[in-house]
Amino acid sequence: MTPFGHYLEKLRRSRNLQQKQMADAMEVNPCYVSSLERGRKKPPSRDVLNKLIKRLKLTGNEECELWRAVELSEPSFRLPHSMSLEEFEFVHELRGSLGNLSHNQLVIMRKTLELGAHKDKDLRAAGGTSS
Repeated sequence: MTPFGHYLEKLRRSRNLQQKQMADAMEVNPCYVSSLERGRKKPPSRDVLNKLIKRLKLTGNEECELWRAVELSEPSFRLPHSMSLEEFEFVHELRGSLGNLSHNQLVIMRKTLELGAHKDKDLRAAGGTSS
């Protein structure tokens, strides 16, 4: 299941809707809703999502969560040109481990990224630059 599929199912259940009713709101086939919820299809187009937002009258928070789930569910992304050789090697190793990372490994990596964000913030506050 993708973050989008999980959120779509959560949204549907919060409205006590069946997949067919959700499909009607999105103007798509019910099988497509099932595939979305299971993570077998990538998120639909902006047009389809905007129909869903309007027809279900999503709150501002729900809409933000929806777009965040779409972003998190993108199956590919571009690597920045400014990556170092070490970063390329790390991304390659990480890619090989995806789908098998433990909760503890994810926590450690997130904490490490937070440390870097705090370092950059502290450098900017001190008038320096981050590298």
